[in-house]
Amino acid sequence: MRVLFQGAGAIGIAGAALFGGRHEVAVVSRSRRNGASAAFPQRVSVLEAPVFRGAEETNASTVAETRRVTVTDWAGIEAAGGFRLHSDTASNEAKGSADVARGSAVGRGVTIAQARRYAQRGTRRSARDRRVQDSWDLVVLTTRPGDLDEEVAAAIRAVAPRWVAITSQVDGDLDVARSLFPGTEVVVFGPAFLSERVDASPATPAGREVRYWSPFGAPTFLVAGPKHAVRRLSPELGSLVVPVPMKALLVSPAVFMPFVAELSVRGGDWEALLDHLDLPSAAASEAIEAAAGIRVPIVPEAARAVLEVIERISPISLPEYAGRHFARHEGQTLDMLDGWIARARDRAALSELAGEMRSRVGES
Repeated sequence: MRVLFQGAGAIGIAGAALFGGRHEVAVVSRSRRNGASAAFPQRVSVLEAPVFRGAEETNASTVAETRRVTVTDWAGIEAAGGFRLHSDTASNEAKGSADVARGSAVGRGVTIAQARRYAQRGTRRSARDRRVQDSWDLVVLTTRPGDLDEEVAAAIRAVAPRWVAITSQVDGDLDVARSLFPGTEVVVFGPAFLSERVDASPATPAGREVRYWSPFGAPTFLVAGPKHAVRRLSPELGSLVVPVPMKALLVSPAVFMPFVAELSVRGGDWEALLDHLDLPSAAASEAIEAAAGIRVPIVPEAARAVLEVIERISPISLPEYAGRHFARHEGQTLDMLDGWIARARDRAALSELAGEMRSRVGES
């Protein structure tokens, strides 16, 4: 399949890396870029034994795999036209990396820059650089559909994808996507991996700021939506996706987003979250009922145990990840709380949590 990931954030780049071994993939930024560039997201594996740096004991994760991902803008995609793109030509820095060589997609085609030159000069191409249909099969939106500029939405319509997948699970966003892309089959992707972008530094060179954790053998996304759309898309993507009922997909954020909201209220302090689990546990129970129609009591002691287990097994530091990642998406967290409040029969805990979060972020 030909797959575009809209949005050059951590989820888009990590998702493209996971898809890149089997499909023709590119990441498209909403902002204009000076030509195409390469990102080398690193897949991290389980934690190694504790190591000592000076007098401090710390955990270390290993880089299990690195892939090259092409990042461009919509002008670059238009310039590439119907040329088949490839992602196995690494930069000089990466050519010496065995990890990159093993993780790169084995594909044939041209880079976006080569495609642009071919189009400008009318150069003949070899059979392996053949043209394919101008359309792309799937566009994955890592931005909420309502946040897309009309120029970007029009560019997505121009590449005529058969499917559009949104990663937002905010109430109403699926309807927004359907209105933006009429005639396209729209589904919802629930990421089944953790991804983060860290600041570039001597230890993290530019292009390698994205790290992600996807247990080997696990799917990349859970997918839900209209049965006919999911039934046609799933075989194309194979084990990269697992179809689930829409209610099952929506229960997951209902379980954990109240705890994310409490983390925001506590200023990203993970230990403070663990000491204040009563309110988010009650709010999660109300949110599950609003999303799935069933009331599931969430016991604070059990919630703490689950959070501590996840913290121990994740090769990405969960306290640091959660504090950084969700602080950038507080507006979306509030929108999700408001969606459950609007549908919930019992909403006292959700309303209290939303009020505390509004006070924290300064929203009236």
